[in-house]
Amino acid sequence: MFTGSRPTGLLSLQTLLGWPPSGGEHVKLRETAWLDGLRGVAAFLVMIYHINLTFWSGYYIEAPFGATTIPDEKLHLPGGWQLWAFWRLPIFRLWMCSGHAQVSVFFVLSGFVLSWGPLGSIQAGGKQEKVLQSLGSATFRRWIRLYVPCFAVALWQVFEMWFGLRDWGIITKRSNIFAQLWDYVRVSERFANPFQINRDEYNGQHDYDWTLWTIPYEFSGSMLVFGVLLAVSRFSEYRKRTLVIAGVAGYACLRGEWNFWLFATGMLIANYVRNAGGFEELTRRTTRGLKTACVVMLFTGLLLAGVPSGSQFYTREGYAWLDNLVPSAWKNIEGGMRLWWCWSGILFIFASCHLAGVRRLFEASFMRYLGRLSFMLYLTHRIVLNLLGSMLRSVVYSLIGRDKWIDDSEEGATVLHPLFTLLGYVLLLAALIPSCLVVAHWAEICIDKPSTKLARRVDDWFVGGSPKETAALGENGSLLPSHAAGDEREMDLVNRPDNIGIGENAR
Repeated sequence: MFTGSRPTGLLSLQTLLGWPPSGGEHVKLRETAWLDGLRGVAAFLVMIYHINLTFWSGYYIEAPFGATTIPDEKLHLPGGWQLWAFWRLPIFRLWMCSGHAQVSVFFVLSGFVLSWGPLGSIQAGGKQEKVLQSLGSATFRRWIRLYVPCFAVALWQVFEMWFGLRDWGIITKRSNIFAQLWDYVRVSERFANPFQINRDEYNGQHDYDWTLWTIPYEFSGSMLVFGVLLAVSRFSEYRKRTLVIAGVAGYACLRGEWNFWLFATGMLIANYVRNAGGFEELTRRTTRGLKTACVVMLFTGLLLAGVPSGSQFYTREGYAWLDNLVPSAWKNIEGGMRLWWCWSGILFIFASCHLAGVRRLFEASFMRYLGRLSFMLYLTHRIVLNLLGSMLRSVVYSLIGRDKWIDDSEEGATVLHPLFTLLGYVLLLAALIPSCLVVAHWAEICIDKPSTKLARRVDDWFVGGSPKETAALGENGSLLPSHAAGDEREMDLVNRPDNIGIGENAR
């Protein structure tokens, strides 16, 4: 069945993927639409990183160009050869292993977008009541908005395990499904405990789905943003707001509280852009010297996004010297490398605020489409890997002559080895990327949008109405999508339809 030149029906691209978007292509974009695109690209790169960890040798996936492998007798790794694949070079390696840095992008974006609307009202003056309504609504809804989708995705993982669709990992299989579900409830309660604000790598994970580890950090960072916004809500003077926000960000950095540093820095950048009159005005005021500095910051951010983790399996040519620059407060945070991944997100976003060309890139329709799916793409891509990974591995590896990893037998191989590796990798991506987008699209419809509506309705019920002014200010952020909606009350945490003004909410 066709309408005009576009196919419709059950199996159309738009039905399966939500792409291309229906209508609204020529509607004027809101000023912050590019942040949706950046968020979408970041979520996409996290997905790619996890795909790479699944099919490439995880011991060496982050090894830089020219790294020498280190032998390990327990794991039967011989070591002693050098890694020269071109994708290990700076910038190129972002496709393969920049997932760590993308988390920093999420958190800076969250701090920025959560504070964008309230800061605009604070700067305008005389709107303190609206700011307080906005902050109250955002704070009340935040737990529901972040954790309910996580509960749904983790519940799916329970059934995947129970019916043998994935291995049990660290989970103990219970005697019956009801006992397993009770264990899931217990794990979910611990995971979403709102009183456990300061998380680390040991108490932030959901046992049934380790991909969810960033969500407690998102929640605690959001609470910091709301608290600081409340503190500065009476300060109409830009310098005083900057002093407080910069003080919070600086102290968090000195203490190695990396997620709070990123959220506070996002607020600081939003305050800076608001004071400049918005992105377009900021770009217009940017001098040639500052523009050059921003280009340098942009590329520095891209370089830092590719900093490899410390490893016992390979040397880190070109990067080891960074270890000497890591302050003591950061040394135990992923070997100190989290510091550089944080700087990557900060520098890239700050520079992009000044560079219109970069913002236009992320305003592209497909980028914003990824932004709409970003939260669900982040939460559900592991499900697709669990369901399709083993089957695809056996089919593709048999075609290209591989065993455990797609880059097996790289040492001493002929010129055909990288060609067959590339062929196998392209085949895997051709199957997995569309599948992940389909699942994310339907998860957005079936999980994310209902969660958004649930949070809003619970909030409306408690306040005894539908406070449109609160919603108009918004409370957007990081991974959450931009849901199209008929009225402003549909706008939630990160998102706002492209055809509705600028105020936003908060991933």
